[in-house]
Amino acid sequence: MTKDSKTEQLHAVFLLGTLKRSPEFSHTDALCTLLSEHMEQHNTTSEIIRLADYEIKPGVETDMGGDDWPDILKKVLAADIIILATPIWWGIQSSLIQRIIERMDALNDELLETGKSELGSKVGGIVITGAEDGAEHIIGNLSNFMIWNGLTLPPACSLSWLGDASKDTKESLLAKFRKQKSTNGMARTMARNLCFFAHLLKANPIPEESGGISQDIAPGTVGMRGDTA
Repeated sequence: MTKDSKTEQLHAVFLLGTLKRSPEFSHTDALCTLLSEHMEQHNTTSEIIRLADYEIKPGVETDMGGDDWPDILKKVLAADIIILATPIWWGIQSSLIQRIIERMDALNDELLETGKSELGSKVGGIVITGAEDGAEHIIGNLSNFMIWNGLTLPPACSLSWLGDASKDTKESLLAKFRKQKSTNGMARTMARNLCFFAHLLKANPIPEESGGISQDIAPGTVGMRGDTA
């Protein structure tokens, strides 16, 4: 990493999967804001996109005709850091996060056909809130999607808070998060690691091989191009 790359500004996009529309209070939104505050210390701006505020049709194509996903995807692909943020619903990520995963399946098809990912050399992270167990299961699901679509996941790239579903305000919950050594420390570490690797990859993109693997896929195989010689 060059000295200049450490000071180059980065941009993060949070895809927030709360089922609540703005301006309704969301625990997950508050935790995203805490993380974005720590990322500011690493010359990183953030945009939190609350998916419930947009029309996102079901489907597996980038353009399903007349909804908001293509414009959101442009912001995702322009970012250096992409964070999937979700509450836990019955032990799994929210339906909105699952929907945008399905809509990004078109990117996976492109990767299999060309060997190149539009998410390559970008860094991924995960934010989870919930009053029940299930964080590790969700981390596994989302990590699987991210790494096999070209994102790089640094160490300690997930931030979870499993507390009660109290009716705080965003300001009071943020104050609580900042005071909790565990939550605030986890956010600080995650922000540092996300931004470090994003700076590193921006200065040193991961090499890409031309040619896809669609013709070489066999039962039980998944992922990007390997040694097919």
